[in-house]
Amino acid sequence: MKTAKLMGPLGKAMELSIEKRFKVLDYALLEDPFRKRNEIDNAWRCEFWGKVIRAVITAACVTEDEKLLADLAKTVENIMATQTADGCISSYPEEKQLGGWDVWGRKYVILTLLRYYEFIKADPEVLKCCCRIMDHFMSQAGEGADKRSILECGWHNGLAASSILGAVVNLYRLTKDEKYLNFAHYIIGTGCSALGNIFEDTLAGIMPSSLGNGKAYEMTSCFQGAAELELLEHDPRLLESIQKYYAAVRDREIFVTGVGGAKDSVGEFWYDGALRQTRTGAMGLGETCVTATWIRFCAVMLKLTDDCTVGDELEKSLYNGILGALAPDGTHWMHLNPTPLTGGGFKAYAPDQIEMCFKTPFGGNDCCRAQGPEGLFTASLVAVTEKDECVTVNLFEDLVSGNLRISGNYPIKNRVRIAFTENTKTSLRMRTPEFLKRVTLNNEEIPFVCGNWIVLTRNWTPEDEVVMEFDFTLKEIPAPDGSGYVAIKRGPLLLAADSRGAVPEALVNTSWNGIKLCDYASAGSLFDSSNTLRVWFKR
Repeated sequence: MKTAKLMGPLGKAMELSIEKRFKVLDYALLEDPFRKRNEIDNAWRCEFWGKVIRAVITAACVTEDEKLLADLAKTVENIMATQTADGCISSYPEEKQLGGWDVWGRKYVILTLLRYYEFIKADPEVLKCCCRIMDHFMSQAGEGADKRSILECGWHNGLAASSILGAVVNLYRLTKDEKYLNFAHYIIGTGCSALGNIFEDTLAGIMPSSLGNGKAYEMTSCFQGAAELELLEHDPRLLESIQKYYAAVRDREIFVTGVGGAKDSVGEFWYDGALRQTRTGAMGLGETCVTATWIRFCAVMLKLTDDCTVGDELEKSLYNGILGALAPDGTHWMHLNPTPLTGGGFKAYAPDQIEMCFKTPFGGNDCCRAQGPEGLFTASLVAVTEKDECVTVNLFEDLVSGNLRISGNYPIKNRVRIAFTENTKTSLRMRTPEFLKRVTLNNEEIPFVCGNWIVLTRNWTPEDEVVMEFDFTLKEIPAPDGSGYVAIKRGPLLLAADSRGAVPEALVNTSWNGIKLCDYASAGSLFDSSNTLRVWFKR
């Protein structure tokens, strides 16, 4: 699997996550629910193994770190050892299966084992294990009088269980077994929600907040699975639905921070959040799980549509929402964005969800602490991609990808250099964000239109150099609700006012209208109620 080694702010955050989180993981704790099958309280301990290990796999692919690889081999072996004769891997006892978060947990096991198979080791036993898990689930749920409808499995009117669609599609992609393709069609045919067909309703113009019960994370996972299927076979109506959903979420739900989710106290629903982000009130704003899922969906949409501007959304979420959710020491993540965003909010560590809800500690695990790294490490998969003798650059921080090098200390500095270290015959494509100012190849100006790819085809030598210059002048972003508030951006970075004034460790310190500002990722870095921040200001 092709990955880029990032060395700027995202890359440094990855290094922290590896050293302070991944290398000290309690793997046995994450595996135990599957060994014991004692999840009788309808909880979600079953999600943590897959959520966490997926990101560890990507990290190991990037770094080839021996400890990570050894730990992965062992934990994959341990999880596969919990598979029973019927093919099932579950944390729920048989009498509780298909309820609660059981199918959700099984999904994450399959997705993680498939990533291990593709990224680390193409062991046929791993693929066989995934097939047996899915075959067992298909014997329990689907069409037929002896099976339960997937819409009757678990929480959120079928959305959570239906999000297994992505695992089904990827299993089909790797095995070419038609029964998995048929099952994927079955799931899409159900519409993924007992409250209405989310694909058909989107085509009819219904907005995300009114699709199903509006649960953002699960719903976006369903659309991601549909987009992955669209990469394998074309369905014009399904493609239109996916594109409309993407555009609606982008325009109506994603905050200036690059995150999304509102309505309830923990910010987990679509709720026209872009219009509500400047408001005060009891609801939470912006769940890290939603952010990471949006990033994964955008990564698939970039591949599906080849739309240059999708990379803008990825950059926005990665450098603001994701970096801003990670604790400076790399050990913890926040669940919610600071609220209210107009002032007085602070960053707080995500709690141990299982202890909070069920009074039984589970190693300090929270869904967002588990999911945040997945969003972060997705950057290594999308930064530079290759297809059909074309190398595409989507992110501009210092990195190495094969024989391509990017340097310049972006997004702190506004001048980036791109070069190949060996003679290479290829096309080089580069994303053009709205703040791109000038592009040269060997000092000759290259014309471009922001929002369209720059494509340069030649026999590259190590002496060739592309230079991209960006306009990092502070820009006011009006609040979408017309309230008169503005947010301030500097290139891809959202700026924030930190209660400490200037922040010594910040990527950027500047001022606007006499207010000291730093990058949002660095603001509130004490993760304490005494260290407040805000991102919306009156003109």
